Amino acid sequence: MRKQLLLSIFLILAGLSVSNLVSAESLREYHQRQCHNGDKDSCKRAEAMLYGEQHADRIVELGDKFAGTLNRTIREEDNKPLLNNAYLDVLDDYFMAEAEKGITRTISKDTVKFCAEHFHDHWRNQKMIWPTNDAGQPDWSSIYFYIVEHYYGYCLRSI
Repeated sequence: MRKQLLLSIFLILAGLSVSNLVSAESLREYHQRQCHNGDKDSCKRAEAMLYGEQHADRIVELGDKFAGTLNRTIREEDNKPLLNNAYLDVLDDYFMAEAEKGITRTISKDTVKFCAEHFHDHWRNQKMIWPTNDAGQPDWSSIYFYIVEHYYGYCLRSI
């Protein structure tokens, strides 16, 4: 019994010391490390990933601001988001905020309307769920992020 206890303690301590040696790094951190070692391709990748992370953080900030000024009575019906209308307004807000950085809408307003219908249909009719807050109301900050993501990830690539 005592041997088993000592063995268990030893294994626990050994496990703890090994876990201190293991560290996780993101793909960006890996490329930054490779860049410092002279890999020029990794430098480009790390820079692009850092820009992407910063851009995502900016979209979250814009989404929080949008959600804070939102009039739910015109954006929701029976506690459901009216995503096709919001899509256009979110992108207008996003591109207005990002214009100073040279980020502009690159497709026609009619195409954006098609993308808005696709987004609305996907969330409301196919998934039948959407991001919500703790009160069960649509989470407009998250919806903002998903709309911008849909624009870049689906809309631009489908045209």
